[in-house]
Amino acid sequence: MLIEEGFKAIYLNYKIKEIVPFLKKLTPKDKKEIAALLKKFINKEWGHNSISVLAALACCKTKNEYENLSPGYYSMPVELIDELFESYVPEWIGESYLFLRETGYLKMLEWGQKGYLTVDNEICASLLTSSISEDELSTYPVTLKTHIWLLFEYESCITEHYGERNWKDLLKNFVQKDKIDRNRVLKSSLKAIHFNFSKEHNTWFLELFAYLEPTDNEILKLQEELFLIFHSTQQSLFPGILKALNPVITEKEFKTEAFLDAVERLLTLSTKSVLNGVLMILEKIAKSNKELREKICILMMPVFLNKDKTIQTRGAKIIAKYGNPESDTIKEELRGYKENFLSDTHTLLGQFLINEEKPALKEEQNFVSGLWYVPQPIASVETVEDFIFLASRVFNNKETYHIDQFLATLMRFNNELEEDHFNQLEPAFKAAYKLKGTSGLRHLLATFFINYGLLKQKKTSDVLLEARLEFPRLENWGEKRTPLILRAYQQFFLDIFEGLKEGKKFPLLSVPDHTPCWVSAFTLIDKIKIYQDQDERPMAFDLQMAVLRVKKENLKQAEHYAKEQLDAEYFNFLKPVFNGDYFTDRYEDAYLDGNFDWKLSRRKVYKWNNTEEIPQVLVSIENRKEITEDSTLLDFLFNSYHGVYHDDLISIVYTAPYFSGSVFAKKYNETLSNAVYQYDIKGNIEFLDAWMKLNLPFQPIHYLFLSAGLLNKDRIFSGMAFEVLINRAFSKDFDARELGMLIGKNINFELAPVKRLTDGLAGCINLSSRHNQLFEKLLISTLAAIEKPVFNLKKILELYYELLNLNQSEADEAIAEKLQNWERENNLKKIIHQIKTHERKTL
Repeated sequence: MLIEEGFKAIYLNYKIKEIVPFLKKLTPKDKKEIAALLKKFINKEWGHNSISVLAALACCKTKNEYENLSPGYYSMPVELIDELFESYVPEWIGESYLFLRETGYLKMLEWGQKGYLTVDNEICASLLTSSISEDELSTYPVTLKTHIWLLFEYESCITEHYGERNWKDLLKNFVQKDKIDRNRVLKSSLKAIHFNFSKEHNTWFLELFAYLEPTDNEILKLQEELFLIFHSTQQSLFPGILKALNPVITEKEFKTEAFLDAVERLLTLSTKSVLNGVLMILEKIAKSNKELREKICILMMPVFLNKDKTIQTRGAKIIAKYGNPESDTIKEELRGYKENFLSDTHTLLGQFLINEEKPALKEEQNFVSGLWYVPQPIASVETVEDFIFLASRVFNNKETYHIDQFLATLMRFNNELEEDHFNQLEPAFKAAYKLKGTSGLRHLLATFFINYGLLKQKKTSDVLLEARLEFPRLENWGEKRTPLILRAYQQFFLDIFEGLKEGKKFPLLSVPDHTPCWVSAFTLIDKIKIYQDQDERPMAFDLQMAVLRVKKENLKQAEHYAKEQLDAEYFNFLKPVFNGDYFTDRYEDAYLDGNFDWKLSRRKVYKWNNTEEIPQVLVSIENRKEITEDSTLLDFLFNSYHGVYHDDLISIVYTAPYFSGSVFAKKYNETLSNAVYQYDIKGNIEFLDAWMKLNLPFQPIHYLFLSAGLLNKDRIFSGMAFEVLINRAFSKDFDARELGMLIGKNINFELAPVKRLTDGLAGCINLSSRHNQLFEKLLISTLAAIEKPVFNLKKILELYYELLNLNQSEADEAIAEKLQNWERENNLKKIIHQIKTHERKTL
C-alpha cells in the first residue's frame, strides 16, 4: 500500500521530477501493483499525462498490456524516457509500433545505437515513412544505405502526402543527388508490385517508376521485370506498363517473343484500354518484323470474342494488313471465331474467308428458351410426425407455401394432437421464440403458433412461458404503422385460430397445390363442396385468397364442373374465377392492369455543404391509411407496401399473383427510382425471380421495373434482368418496343449511363435470328426516346448498325430525323454514315 500511496501522491500532485527516481527503485512486485493501479483508474477516474506514460513503460510486462493502456497518450516525455532507459528498458519496447510511432524514427535510431532496442524491418519501414524531411533522412547513414529500401518490401504510409512534400519527390531528389542508386530504385519499384500490396500501393510504385522518367536503355534492362507485371491480377497496371514499353518495341535488344508470350492472356480481357494498348504494340511489331506476323495474327484471335466494335475492327484491320490470306493456319484459327464476328469484321477479313458462307445464326429450333420455372405439385403433409418436422422448419424456410401448408395441416390434425406431440413440437416453439423482437409475416406466424401452444398444451413448457412475456396475444399483434396487408393476414390467422379453438376441421381453401403459389380450380371446387355438404361458410380472407390464386387455365371445364358440384350460393363464391370482368367495376384500372402513370422529376440531395439535384422517375400511386372493416383482401393489398421487407413482399405477390402491379410500383419507388440511392438490390433480385416463376404476362409497371434492372450498376441484378429479357423475348405478350422506350427515357434523363445497356446487350447478340430481330426493335424504341446526343450514344448506334447488318433490314423511319440531326456531332458522323450506307445497299 505504501507503493500505491506513493505513486498516487506523485500522480495526483503532478510531481514530475520525482517520477523517474520513484520508478527506478521499484521491485517486480511493486511494478505489478502500479500496473494494476493504472488499469483501475486510467481512462476512468484519471486521465493520461507524462507520469502515467512513464509508469506504464516501467511497469507493463508485455507490449499488449502497455498498448491496452495507451490510447489516451497525447504526447511523449522523451527526455524523461531517456532518463528512465538509462536504468531500465522494457524487453518489448522494440516490438511496440504504437510507442515508437509517438517518439519517431530518429529517436528509434538513437535508442538502437545505444543498444536499448532492436526493431524489425516492417516497423522500421513504417516509422521511416513518418519522416518527410531530407535533412532528417540524412542524419544517420543507415537510413539511405539500408532502411530506405525497406519501403519497397513492406506496406507502409509511403503513398501519403505531407503538405507539399511526398515520397516520390524525396526519392527522385535522392536519385538526382546520387545519394541512392537510380537503377536499384527503378528495379525495386517494379519488384514491389509483386509483394501483394494494396491496389493503391501497386499503383503508387508504378507511378514512381514513370516519375523517374526511365530511359529507353533502362527500360530494356528491366523489360523482363516489366513483363512479369502482366501476370498481376490488377488489370489497371497494364496500360502503364504497355506505355512504358512502347518506345523500345522495335529495338534489337527488345525480347519480342518473351513479350508476346507475356501479353497472350491480356487479349482475353474485356478492358478496352488494355486491349487498345496491346493491339497498338502488336501492330507496331508486325510492321517491323515479318517473321512474327503469322504468330501475331494467331495471338490476336481472342479479341473476336469481344463484342466491342472498335476492338474487333482494330484487330481485323491488323490481320487484313499483315496476315497472309493464303495461310492455312490463320484461316483455320479464324474459322473457330467466325461465329463471333461482327459485320464489319466479317467484311474486313473476307479475303481469308473465301468460299465460306457468312456464319449462320442459331435458329429458333436450336435455341431453347423454356419456362423460367416449371411449377411442381405440392405434396400434402399426411402424418402428425411430418407436421412436427414441417413446424420446426417453417420459421426459417423461405418457401412461402410452407406457411399455408403449416396452417392447413394444423387445422387437419388439431383435434389429434396430444401432450406428447406438444413435447415433440418443442424445437418448433424454440424456432418461433427466436423471432422475438422482429416484425413481418413470420413474426405474425410465430405469434399465432405460440398463442396456439399456450392454448392447447396442458403443462406449459418453459419456452412457452418465456415466450408469453415476449409475444402479444394474437388479436393485439401489430402496431399503428403495420402495413394493411399484414393486418389482413392477422385477421386471416385470427379466423383460423377461432376455428382451431372450436375444433372445426375444414380444409384450408387457399393452400397451394402447385408451386410457387397456385391453386387448381378443380381442387378448390372439391374443397368448397365439403363446406357446402356441412352447410358451413368459408372464412372470408381464406376464400378470397384462394380465388386470387387460381391459375387461369382450363377454366371452361372447371366452370362446368363447378355447376355440377355446387348449388347457386356456393357457386357464387367462384364468380371472380369465371368472370374475367369481375373486378373491373370495383377497382381502378391501374391497380388491375399495372398501367400506372409515372413522371420524370429531379430530387434535391445534400452532400456535405452542397445541394445537388439528381434525376428520378416516380410512379404515381397513393394509398389510404385507413380502410373500412368490411374491406376485401384486395383493398388491403392495394393500400399496402411501406415497411414490408422482401421476404414478405414475395408472399404478398403470391397472395394475388395476377394483381402484382401495386406492389411493383411501390417497390420501384422505394428502391430504384433514381440512380444515386438504390436500396435492397438483393431483395430486388429475389423479387424479380419470384415474379418470373409465375410466368404471367408483363404489365407496364413490370417493364419499368425490368428497365431499371437492365440499367442497374449491380452486375448480378443487371445480368438477371438480361436473362429475363432473353427468356421472355418470344412471348406473345412481351412488348420490346415498350421496354425500349423506357430504357431510352432512362438514358435521356441521365438515370443511367449508356454503357450499362450496351455492355449487357452486346453479350446477347447472335443467340438466334429472332433474338436479333427483337433487339433491333428494342434499340429503335430506345433511340426514338433519346432526345439529345447523350454520352456514349455512339455505342448504341454501333449496336444498332450491327443488328441491321445481321438482320439485313433497313434503318427504321421512326429515327431517320434523329439520325439526320445527330450526324452534325463529330463523334457520330462516321457511324451514322455507315448506317445510311447500309440502308442504300439494302434498297
